[in-house]
Amino acid sequence: MAVVIPLNGCLYNPEVVKDMGKVLCPPYDMIGSDLHQELKSLSDYNAVHLEGGEQPDPETMEIDYRKASDLFQHWLKENILAIDSSPCFYLMQHGFQYRGEKLSQFGLFANVGLEDYESRIVFPHEFTREPAVQDRVALLEHSRAQFSPIMTNYRDSEQKLRDLYEHVTTTSPVFEVNDGVDGDIRLWRISEPTIQNRIIEFFQDVPLYLADGHHRYEAALRYQRLRQGASDYTKGEGCDFVMMALVEFDDPGLLLLPYHRNISGLSESQVREVREVLDELFEIQIVDLKGTTVDDLLDRVAFLGSDRHALAMIGPGPNEAYLLMLRPGVNWQEWGDLAVSEAWILEQKVLRPIVGDDLNTYVHYGHDPEECVGQVVSGGEQLAFLLKPFPMDAFEKIVGGGQRLPSKSTFFYPKLPTGLVIHQISSGQG
Repeated sequence: MAVVIPLNGCLYNPEVVKDMGKVLCPPYDMIGSDLHQELKSLSDYNAVHLEGGEQPDPETMEIDYRKASDLFQHWLKENILAIDSSPCFYLMQHGFQYRGEKLSQFGLFANVGLEDYESRIVFPHEFTREPAVQDRVALLEHSRAQFSPIMTNYRDSEQKLRDLYEHVTTTSPVFEVNDGVDGDIRLWRISEPTIQNRIIEFFQDVPLYLADGHHRYEAALRYQRLRQGASDYTKGEGCDFVMMALVEFDDPGLLLLPYHRNISGLSESQVREVREVLDELFEIQIVDLKGTTVDDLLDRVAFLGSDRHALAMIGPGPNEAYLLMLRPGVNWQEWGDLAVSEAWILEQKVLRPIVGDDLNTYVHYGHDPEECVGQVVSGGEQLAFLLKPFPMDAFEKIVGGGQRLPSKSTFFYPKLPTGLVIHQISSGQG
């Protein structure tokens, strides 16, 4: 049974922070060094000063964690951040543009009781990297706060919560952000006890699927275990919960995009082997890359892949491009559930037999298809494979069955803003 409860959210004070669009930032794992500096210069109050970036400097990490903790306490003292006096749920409507279309997504910010994966209440879909988990644990230990929510999906077939959201959005939001770094954002407090109870009851029998934030979830689990071993630990305190933004699977603003693959470091003979295996498994059509945009190529992959496996390959020559469709005679079902994914077939049936277990030496992942293609056209990479999104229904079925997906199978979009609501981990449920 999922324990989903309101929290005493810590929010920016709009009277101090005049432009909320300048203080929010993406999740830490989307923040490279250049963006890190850009966000820091955007505002002295930008949440990146607390959250940090994707690759912390090993030589300054300990100092950076202490700085983040001290800065958080300073902002609380100076009323730059303020903690709500009573527990609330927080409803976010996140508006954004994707390929010229205006979309919006609802996310419900809540505290969720931490559960080991074995309990089959919270389902992960990817494996984590130990250094990244340790980084987030250290930040938790120093700051005792969760600065960013974990994106988690749930199923609401009867749209019980959607009706509640429509009611909530008829009231005035806490604040609005227009044309910010993360798009257009509105946030509402949900403090009415009857609505809170309906939300709590809804989630009692609903499984939760981690979409984005596996490292932060596992860091929260480890921090919980550290606190449970302390003499002053009390069951039900803040470390027993993790802040999530809960997004419904059928939300029209929830996009599940692919990670694409670039390949480099192969010998000439290995490149030939890759092509030979692809010829065995796929029907291959030549594409005039000069007369085709990357978006057009992705649209053709999506169209062809609506009822079969399909992907595009760029290279090995800078002007070579191909559409690949799995041959009708290939019985991919015998390979197991994960073979629904072109990424799995590419890695397990094409690349791994050639390069062995050291796959990550040769494969690089990116969610920007223009950049992936450009790497091959410029000669920086040997091959690029453009993939269609992992099917959402297969995601729910496979992950709900306890399996994890191939590395970099999913890119949930849009990313949740960091700093919108902060969870200070202190005694009590809030």
